[in-house]
Amino acid sequence: MNVVLASSEVFPFSKTGGLADVAGALPKALVQNGLRVSVFSPLYKSIDKTNLTLAIGVDIDFNGQIVHTRIYKTTKEACDFYFVENEEYFNRDHLYGIGAHDYEDNALRFGFFSKATLDSLKALGIKPDVLHSNDWQSALVNVYLKLFYKEEFPQTKTVFTIHNLGYQGVFDKYYMNNLGLLWDIFTIDGLEYYDKVNFLKGGIVFADAVTTVSKTYAQEIQTQEYGFGLDGLLRKFSYKLSGIINGIDVDVWDPKTDKFIDYNFNDPKHKIKNKNALQKLLNLPIKEVPVFGIVSRLAAQKGMDIFSKSIKELLKSNIDAQFIILGNGEKDIEDTLTEVANSYKNKVSLNLKFDEPLAHKIYASSDFFVMPSKYEPCGLGQMIAYRYGTLPIVRATGGLKDTVKNYSNRVKNPTGFVFEKYDPLELTKALKKAIDLFNKKNELLKIAQYAMGLDYSWENQAKEYIKLYKKIYG
Repeated sequence: MNVVLASSEVFPFSKTGGLADVAGALPKALVQNGLRVSVFSPLYKSIDKTNLTLAIGVDIDFNGQIVHTRIYKTTKEACDFYFVENEEYFNRDHLYGIGAHDYEDNALRFGFFSKATLDSLKALGIKPDVLHSNDWQSALVNVYLKLFYKEEFPQTKTVFTIHNLGYQGVFDKYYMNNLGLLWDIFTIDGLEYYDKVNFLKGGIVFADAVTTVSKTYAQEIQTQEYGFGLDGLLRKFSYKLSGIINGIDVDVWDPKTDKFIDYNFNDPKHKIKNKNALQKLLNLPIKEVPVFGIVSRLAAQKGMDIFSKSIKELLKSNIDAQFIILGNGEKDIEDTLTEVANSYKNKVSLNLKFDEPLAHKIYASSDFFVMPSKYEPCGLGQMIAYRYGTLPIVRATGGLKDTVKNYSNRVKNPTGFVFEKYDPLELTKALKKAIDLFNKKNELLKIAQYAMGLDYSWENQAKEYIKLYKKIYG
């Protein structure tokens, strides 16, 4: 089976979030299962062209002109990665925008990428059995294919994956002209959304199958609370909607070989050396106390608003614990956590940045990993934490609900702590339960050892995608 995956970011070439991890790891797992896989992504300024070879030049009819485009290629682990060059659209310092402000021409940038992907496939002679697009940035691949490319790709089926419904690519309706789209599809049953054009909606309507990144999230997005205005559409197309949990790259996240941690280990009872090394690095007291780690975007969606309230109350009660936080995000949350960190320097280390080595150290050194998300389509942090024998503390939503079993006398083989209501008091209760478990050393070790043996590799999750591909391709 020949599969082409289109993604606006792909690790290790470009990354802002979990989409890049999926686009980098899933193809590798598919190849290992015998599929032929190609990945298409934009050639951003940050990608070093010297490591790529020129595959082909293609003329793209777009926005009223013919744009000559060069397509570059590299092959990693038997998977071909193609990059679409466009100096005007992609030679920028950032992928989507500056800070919280998106680039004003994102409709054109990613409309061009979608069309260029199809024209490149045609020029390269690649005829995919399945074309798998991801999020709003590549959603128009489905639309263009069905409208204009059925003769070139008569057998090709499409899968569209929603990684986060909160981001939909909604633009002024007059972009329909720039994008070369037919006004016939600017209807409530097509791309129209409150008199604007909605890329993600188009991806859903024109796909043969729609997936999202956990079973629970697939149900949640069909409700008004989590549907972001598309819940009715998703209920309408529920027959082609399914949830497949993401996997993690177990070669990157492996405590036995991780090059970023101070001491490699294969049993959580040996984590103490990493904990002490991290405490020293971050100027925290070197002592045996529960350490809570956070590696996250500091945003309300990630639950950081209730966490900032919860940590303040906990620290006021003089608990003996340490919190190590890595990430950046919304200013009000950053300001609150900065105030807390300045007031409790012996208990809180706040690192307002992205730092891959430090992220690995936090996973390997913490006893507990905090993910109190308001909504979480999948979440990778809890699965990575398991690999290092670190127990997650999560809210029961999306992929977190699907992958974490609450510590309780009634639950066999618990793997962490789960709270239901989105409230700082409920999070505080969960944090206190974790501290209580920390004081039961043997029980904590037994649970951590079990969690460390869980398998959330892409090897398993790729098989679910292959089943879906075969189902729609027939």
